[in-house]
Amino acid sequence: MHAGRDFVKVEATRDFEWIIERTGCILTANARAIQAVDDRGVVRGMVAYDCWTPNSVWCHMAVEAPIVWRSLLPTVFTYPLQDAGRGVLLACNSARNEKAVNLTRRLGFSETHRVRDGWALGEDLIFWEMRKENCRFLARSAA
Repeated sequence: MHAGRDFVKVEATRDFEWIIERTGCILTANARAIQAVDDRGVVRGMVAYDCWTPNSVWCHMAVEAPIVWRSLLPTVFTYPLQDAGRGVLLACNSARNEKAVNLTRRLGFSETHRVRDGWALGEDLIFWEMRKENCRFLARSAA
Protein backbone atom coordinates (compact mmCIF):
# COMPACT_ATOMS: atom_id res chain seq x y z
CA MET A 1 0.00 0.00 0.00
CA HIS A 2 1.18 3.48 -0.74
CA ALA A 3 -0.56 5.74 1.75
CA GLY A 4 -2.40 8.61 0.18
CA ARG A 5 -2.15 7.66 -3.50
CA ASP A 6 -4.23 4.52 -3.81
CA PHE A 7 -7.70 6.02 -3.81
CA VAL A 8 -10.27 5.55 -6.51
CA LYS A 9 -13.76 6.96 -6.16
CA VAL A 10 -16.17 4.23 -7.16
CA GLU A 11 -19.52 5.01 -8.69
CA ALA A 12 -20.46 1.97 -10.77
CA THR A 13 -22.71 -0.50 -8.95
CA ARG A 14 -20.59 -3.48 -10.05
CA ASP A 15 -17.66 -2.05 -8.11
CA PHE A 16 -19.59 -2.40 -4.83
CA GLU A 17 -19.44 -6.20 -4.79
CA TRP A 18 -16.36 -6.19 -2.54
CA ILE A 19 -18.05 -4.24 0.27
CA ILE A 20 -21.38 -6.01 -0.11
CA GLU A 21 -19.69 -9.41 0.29
CA ARG A 22 -17.92 -8.30 3.48
CA THR A 23 -20.64 -6.29 5.21
CA GLY A 24 -23.91 -7.61 3.85
CA CYS A 25 -25.03 -4.02 3.21
CA ILE A 26 -27.69 -3.34 0.60
CA LEU A 27 -26.79 -0.24 -1.38
CA THR A 28 -29.07 2.01 -3.39
CA ALA A 29 -28.45 3.61 -6.77
CA ASN A 30 -27.20 6.73 -4.92
CA ALA A 31 -24.30 4.92 -3.22
CA ARG A 32 -20.74 6.17 -3.66
CA ALA A 33 -17.50 4.77 -2.25
CA ILE A 34 -13.80 5.23 -1.76
CA GLN A 35 -11.44 2.31 -1.88
CA ALA A 36 -7.82 1.47 -1.16
CA VAL A 37 -6.18 -0.67 -3.83
CA ASP A 38 -2.76 -2.27 -3.90
CA ASP A 39 -0.17 -1.93 -6.69
CA ARG A 40 -1.94 -4.66 -8.71
CA GLY A 41 -5.30 -2.92 -8.48
CA VAL A 42 -6.72 -5.38 -5.93
CA VAL A 43 -9.19 -3.81 -3.50
CA ARG A 44 -7.93 -4.01 0.10
CA GLY A 45 -10.46 -1.74 1.78
CA MET A 46 -13.58 0.22 0.99
CA VAL A 47 -16.00 2.65 2.58
CA ALA A 48 -19.39 2.98 0.91
CA TYR A 49 -21.71 5.94 1.52
CA ASP A 50 -25.45 5.68 1.02
CA CYS A 51 -28.88 6.88 2.20
CA TRP A 52 -27.95 10.53 1.71
CA THR A 53 -30.00 13.27 3.37
CA PRO A 54 -29.35 16.99 3.10
CA ASN A 55 -27.04 16.83 6.17
CA SER A 56 -26.09 13.18 6.73
CA VAL A 57 -25.00 9.97 5.07
CA TRP A 58 -24.64 6.34 6.18
CA CYS A 59 -21.29 4.59 5.80
CA HIS A 60 -20.32 0.92 5.52
CA MET A 61 -16.64 0.08 6.13
CA ALA A 62 -14.44 -2.97 5.57
CA VAL A 63 -10.70 -3.59 5.27
CA GLU A 64 -8.66 -6.75 4.74
CA ALA A 65 -6.07 -5.78 7.37
CA PRO A 66 -5.76 -2.93 9.90
CA ILE A 67 -2.79 -1.46 7.97
CA VAL A 68 -5.21 -0.50 5.16
CA TRP A 69 -6.64 2.24 7.39
CA ARG A 70 -3.39 4.16 6.85
CA SER A 71 -4.39 4.61 3.21
CA LEU A 72 -8.07 5.27 3.82
CA LEU A 73 -7.75 7.84 6.60
CA PRO A 74 -8.57 10.77 6.57
CA THR A 75 -10.42 10.45 3.22
CA VAL A 76 -13.05 8.33 4.97
CA PHE A 77 -14.16 11.53 6.67
CA THR A 78 -13.13 14.32 4.28
CA TYR A 79 -15.18 12.90 1.40
CA PRO A 80 -18.58 12.98 3.15
CA LEU A 81 -18.00 15.76 5.68
CA GLN A 82 -16.09 18.25 3.53
CA ASP A 83 -16.27 17.32 -0.15
CA ALA A 84 -19.95 16.26 -0.04
CA GLY A 85 -20.86 18.92 2.53
CA ARG A 86 -22.59 16.71 5.08
CA GLY A 87 -22.55 17.45 8.81
CA VAL A 88 -23.14 13.96 10.18
CA LEU A 89 -21.73 10.55 9.26
CA LEU A 90 -23.84 7.60 10.45
CA ALA A 91 -22.98 3.94 10.98
CA CYS A 92 -24.39 0.81 12.60
CA ASN A 93 -23.09 -2.61 13.56
CA SER A 94 -23.81 -5.67 15.63
CA ALA A 95 -22.93 -5.38 19.31
CA ARG A 96 -21.34 -8.84 19.06
CA ASN A 97 -18.86 -7.72 16.41
CA GLU A 98 -16.29 -6.54 18.95
CA LYS A 99 -13.69 -5.59 16.32
CA ALA A 100 -16.18 -3.35 14.53
CA VAL A 101 -17.46 -1.82 17.77
CA ASN A 102 -13.92 -1.08 18.98
CA LEU A 103 -12.85 0.37 15.63
CA THR A 104 -15.95 2.54 15.35
CA ARG A 105 -15.34 3.91 18.83
CA ARG A 106 -11.59 4.48 18.15
CA LEU A 107 -12.38 6.38 14.97
CA GLY A 108 -14.36 8.80 17.12
CA PHE A 109 -17.96 7.82 16.46
CA SER A 110 -20.38 8.24 19.36
CA GLU A 111 -22.94 5.57 20.17
CA THR A 112 -26.41 7.09 19.89
CA HIS A 113 -28.82 4.16 20.20
CA ARG A 114 -28.99 0.42 20.85
CA VAL A 115 -31.86 -1.66 19.60
CA ARG A 116 -32.29 -4.83 21.63
CA ASP A 117 -32.42 -7.81 19.26
CA GLY A 118 -32.05 -5.33 16.38
CA TRP A 119 -29.36 -7.31 14.57
CA ALA A 120 -30.65 -10.78 15.43
CA LEU A 121 -32.50 -12.39 18.32
CA GLY A 122 -30.22 -11.87 21.32
CA GLU A 123 -27.92 -9.56 19.35
CA ASP A 124 -28.24 -5.79 19.71
CA LEU A 125 -27.85 -3.31 16.87
CA ILE A 126 -25.74 -0.23 17.68
CA PHE A 127 -26.23 3.10 15.90
CA TRP A 128 -23.32 5.57 15.74
CA GLU A 129 -22.74 9.16 14.63
CA MET A 130 -19.72 11.24 13.76
CA ARG A 131 -20.44 14.95 13.77
CA LYS A 132 -18.31 17.14 11.53
CA GLU A 133 -17.30 19.43 14.38
CA ASN A 134 -16.05 16.43 16.41
CA CYS A 135 -14.05 14.73 13.64
CA ARG A 136 -10.34 14.79 14.46
CA PHE A 137 -9.43 13.67 10.93
CA LEU A 138 -10.53 16.91 9.29
CA ALA A 139 -8.02 19.69 8.75
CA ARG A 140 -8.92 22.66 10.90
CA SER A 141 -8.50 26.16 9.57
CA ALA A 142 -6.63 28.59 11.77
CA ALA A 143 -9.07 30.87 13.53
